[in-house]
Amino acid sequence: VIENRITAVIVIGPHDPIKTTDTLVLSKGKFKRSRTRNIHDHPCRVQGKARCGGMVEFNHRMFFLRLGAFAGVYSPKHKFNANGLDVKSTTILQIDPLVRFGINPSRYFSAQLGLDRNFYGDGFRSLLLSDNGRPYPFASTNFKLGPICYQTMLSFLFNNSSQKKYNMSHYFLWNIRKKIQFQFFESVIFNSGDTISQRGFDPTYLNPFVILRPQEYALGSGDNVLLGVGASWKIIPTGKLYGQFMLDDFLLSALLDKKQYWGNKFAFQLGWKQSINRPIWDYFLRCEANLVRPYTYSHLGDALSYTHDGQVLSHPLGANFWEFLVRGDAAKRQWNFTAEILLGQQGIDSSTINYGNNIFISYTSRPADFGVQLLQGLKTSFLKSRIIASYGLKKCFNLNVFAEILTLYETNAVRSTFSITPIIGIRSPIWNDYRY
Repeated sequence: VIENRITAVIVIGPHDPIKTTDTLVLSKGKFKRSRTRNIHDHPCRVQGKARCGGMVEFNHRMFFLRLGAFAGVYSPKHKFNANGLDVKSTTILQIDPLVRFGINPSRYFSAQLGLDRNFYGDGFRSLLLSDNGRPYPFASTNFKLGPICYQTMLSFLFNNSSQKKYNMSHYFLWNIRKKIQFQFFESVIFNSGDTISQRGFDPTYLNPFVILRPQEYALGSGDNVLLGVGASWKIIPTGKLYGQFMLDDFLLSALLDKKQYWGNKFAFQLGWKQSINRPIWDYFLRCEANLVRPYTYSHLGDALSYTHDGQVLSHPLGANFWEFLVRGDAAKRQWNFTAEILLGQQGIDSSTINYGNNIFISYTSRPADFGVQLLQGLKTSFLKSRIIASYGLKKCFNLNVFAEILTLYETNAVRSTFSITPIIGIRSPIWNDYRY
């Protein structure tokens, strides 16, 4: 079977048409809040993005091949750039190829090789490995025996240093009966070409049946090892409770003494999703909470952090935050309606102090070892909403005509901002949308 898919998206929206900013002004020895609106000072400018892509897929009983490419023209330094993620590149033209080749010689073993993204978990976000960001080269093997699945994956990651960066991960999934699922995850970020130690590529991590943490300790390498667990419970036939826990570093004595040690770095997720089928309408509901401690996923700079090409491999916000998401979808024939509300808080780094928000920075620049609290730094509260109405053109490459409204409100002790962005366009559900 050969399947051809083509998608095109044209998004046009005003750039912050109504924006209110609150700032603190020093007057007579006291700080006072001053509010300004830029609706008259800055005229509305039309900015946005246009992107298109295509995919060809060939399926056989023992192997498959998927080839595709994704290209976009983005307004520089705009929230649409790279789907709204905070990336270092502001290139107007961005091209992302997609290649995935897989073999399945038996029902117990399969392998894949490609340039693509990967995702672990049941959530809207993933604290283990998420598919936001750009694709990366990888090779994986999959073993399956009854209710147990085990995957190993080696990835080549890009960074800003001269060292080559790799990620070796193991993902264990156990289906306990039909309602309960358990997952175990471990990952190590390592590099080669270190000019200090003259270290080359370490093949010991390639053993698919070795436990990474003891192996890293035996090597004495100081690589970045992450451990995670996940679980889901299908409480009702149409609803599932799920969660994840990621552990970066941990010191039990400091945790018991309640010293708020910086090295107790972990992340937590808890969520619920449910589908409701009715004769005319179909509904899908999701509630999800995520929390990540300061300095989680970070290491001695970009060469060992849990990142790829200027983007985070897990949650796009990085660390030092909490968020709560509520999403609802309603579908009736070709019509689909979506409403999302996301609220949370994040501690932002200052220009001179690393409070644990930016995981690209080395954790050695932290101001203190103890007293590290969640949301330390410039505490910023945010509220984001998204409303979408779309109509499906199933006979035309499964395209959707859609209209969308994004709102964003952020406030902290320095300033407050509010923006509204309307969007119209045509798109296909080939690629997921990770705008925020």
